[in-house]
Amino acid sequence: MSSDQPAAAPHLTGTSSKNSCLFLDFLITIPPKTRQRLLQKPSCAFFIYRMLPPIAQQTTIQLIWKGSFPTASDVEETKEIEDQVKLLKDLGLVHRQTTDGKLNIDTDYKRSYMYAAMLGAAQISSLVLEPNEGNRRGKDVEKKAVERWDCILRYLALPSEENTQAVSETTRNLFKKANFTSGGDTQIEITTFGFQFLLLSPVKQMWTYVIEYLKLEMSQGQDIVEVIEPLIQIVLLANRGFKAERECYQIDANWTEPQNELLNHLRELGVIFIRKRKDGVFFLTQLLTHLATNETIDDVSAEKVSNGKVIVETNFRVYAYTSSLLQLAIIALFTEMTYRFQDMSVGMITRESVRGALQHGITAAQIISFLRANAHPQCIATSGPVNCLPITVADQIRLWEDERRRMNLKDAYIYSHFESEDEFHGVCEYARQQNILLWSDNQQKLVIVNEDGHELVRQWYKREKSKTGAGGEASSSTSSA
Repeated sequence: MSSDQPAAAPHLTGTSSKNSCLFLDFLITIPPKTRQRLLQKPSCAFFIYRMLPPIAQQTTIQLIWKGSFPTASDVEETKEIEDQVKLLKDLGLVHRQTTDGKLNIDTDYKRSYMYAAMLGAAQISSLVLEPNEGNRRGKDVEKKAVERWDCILRYLALPSEENTQAVSETTRNLFKKANFTSGGDTQIEITTFGFQFLLLSPVKQMWTYVIEYLKLEMSQGQDIVEVIEPLIQIVLLANRGFKAERECYQIDANWTEPQNELLNHLRELGVIFIRKRKDGVFFLTQLLTHLATNETIDDVSAEKVSNGKVIVETNFRVYAYTSSLLQLAIIALFTEMTYRFQDMSVGMITRESVRGALQHGITAAQIISFLRANAHPQCIATSGPVNCLPITVADQIRLWEDERRRMNLKDAYIYSHFESEDEFHGVCEYARQQNILLWSDNQQKLVIVNEDGHELVRQWYKREKSKTGAGGEASSSTSSA
């Protein structure tokens, strides 16, 4: 009896996955004592509440102000409610009593949240608003902010020596550790995860960068509470209806080195603007609203800020009214570009172009989400935020992805050249009993078992041979198919 092993199949990523808030997911991973210190900060407690899903928010409010959660007789406890309660427990916001099983709100969190709710988001921040003098006035804040964020995206989409020098060493290390890039500093290559990052909405891109930065700080032994608290205080200011170029805040002279380093990276992200370090102040930009948004709820705010420039017709033709090499490089990930003019480019969404994107790990859902998020304002005004991308195009992109799922490839072993009829039937029966049989053919005397079953069959074969007095071991040959 001989065995042949086919080559391993690549892992196919599904199109749908349960969305979760990146910031809350990160908080769950940090040590409980560190997370408890965050819950004691009013600004952090208030921000955590804002990032919670609606059902979790309602549960938290019930426990804070009423001291109890509605019983099963008051509300049907669905799977979704159970998941939200589990999220609150994982975050340490609530605890279940061992005696009666009721939920109790964490004392530190309750105290911090009530204090923040009474003062408001602006008052709980320790940042000091400065009078904007003429020599400190920020000019073209929004333009410079977008340029800085584009530098980061260009580093991924268009690797070159010039784009590499435009980002900091920390950003390069961050992307490499997050597996967005591979290779050395001289030869950067974007990975599958890097392609997926480029197609995310601006809100998810910004939060992904921030979370990866926090992970990098933790890996270097930094006190993460010192970094998260000023980050949240700055983000909370985005709800005050701030106006760029008119308001500036003091850079606290008592900030530690990690906190000043955070400020530098927020500047690199473009969410704040620092004209000159010696001025001692920073300005907020409209990109800060991305971090003030829960990426799991809706990216409508991101769509308004991004000012989309893409029109997709029902004949799969794509018009991109932009001269940005970065935007064109991203669109070219799943589009065959045919014409290029000074301020407009034309391409076609084809089966081959979409399959090429799918092979890089990009999903149909990400392509559709990108096209809708970057749709031209006229398309949104005419057809709405969903139908701005023709339904026929969206459905066809999904169908092209489904084509790749028609076969499910698994590692397996095939057995042939049996010495006798009894040996063939013995292997089939044993594999069937062990639930490792994938396929068998009585005519050709072939048996296929899964990868884990190969060792079981070998051991069975040795036992059978020892019973018959042969004492030998099955000869096997392995080849790739």
